[in-house]
Amino acid sequence: MSTDIYFNNNNSPTTIKTTRTETQHDNNLLQNSNASSSVVMFESPTVEVPDRTITPFKSVNINVDEPLDRSQFAVYEENLPEWKFISDSHKSERQEWFEKANGDFHNRVEEAYVALSDELSERHQFFEKEKKKYDREEQVMKEVRKFQNEKVKLNVGGQQFVTSKTTLTRDPNSLLANLFHTQRPDEDGSYFLDRDSTYFRLVLNYLRDLKIPQNALDDPRIMDELMQEARYYNIRDLLKLRWMDLPVVTQDELYSLYPLSRSSSNNREQTIFNLQGKMLCGLDFSNYHIDPRSDFSGSNLENCKFDNAWFGFDFEHQVNFSNTYLKGVQFPDPHAERTAPGKI
Repeated sequence: MSTDIYFNNNNSPTTIKTTRTETQHDNNLLQNSNASSSVVMFESPTVEVPDRTITPFKSVNINVDEPLDRSQFAVYEENLPEWKFISDSHKSERQEWFEKANGDFHNRVEEAYVALSDELSERHQFFEKEKKKYDREEQVMKEVRKFQNEKVKLNVGGQQFVTSKTTLTRDPNSLLANLFHTQRPDEDGSYFLDRDSTYFRLVLNYLRDLKIPQNALDDPRIMDELMQEARYYNIRDLLKLRWMDLPVVTQDELYSLYPLSRSSSNNREQTIFNLQGKMLCGLDFSNYHIDPRSDFSGSNLENCKFDNAWFGFDFEHQVNFSNTYLKGVQFPDPHAERTAPGKI
């Protein structure tokens, strides 16, 4: 009884037990061969090993959200059976084939390790960046929560209000934002403000939401009181809020509506301006003779130039500047002859 090993067309070994007869042919084979009773024979004189160029760890467009297949880590262990097969199949007449197959195998293992290492390195770098980003956001949120949790008690004309430093410091130039630097709290921890509390709720809500309810905007009495509070607390954006959505008048439109007279400056006819509730920011009224019956009430006149304009005068009328926003407006010098009383 002997064991013969054959390779089929798929290069896989097949072991067949056979019984040899004591024939002359067998004796001749035994005499002419140094092989043992176990003879290894091959169907083909050469065995080709498929060229493997693709590794299971080729890293292309890595999706870091997809978890790694940890079975990929056992690169050597997975390929060990193949290596053992190659090693066991080695014979002296197969030395060249064995060396090539053995080298190709180890090259594939090395490439797989390199690809896996590159993928792990990319994932590590990505998560390091994400961790730093998360740490920064977490620190910011901690500071925000700490700041917001610092409650502040206010005593406005005898009525208590509770708010946060975030709300009070929304306008950094306001009196409320600087309250903590200019005043010490009372024994109960509250800051006292000697103001009427009727409209302070609207002031706080504006600082929280940066808007005023429409019913308050539509009520001239409420807006007058609110503007007075805004001036006291020096909340500039609240002061401007009343005049933010007005129809805009440009310089060209002003000249079109009220053309300048070509006569000399002393003999020009006076112009009656009816510009109520308009956005007139930055307009230049130089060389106009403004009739005292003119009305600019409810308009935004921020940075307008009246310093080179002539204001007419009579005892019955005054230019109406009531409820206007006059920040940055340039008027004539109070003692100049261009000046006339106006209703502001």
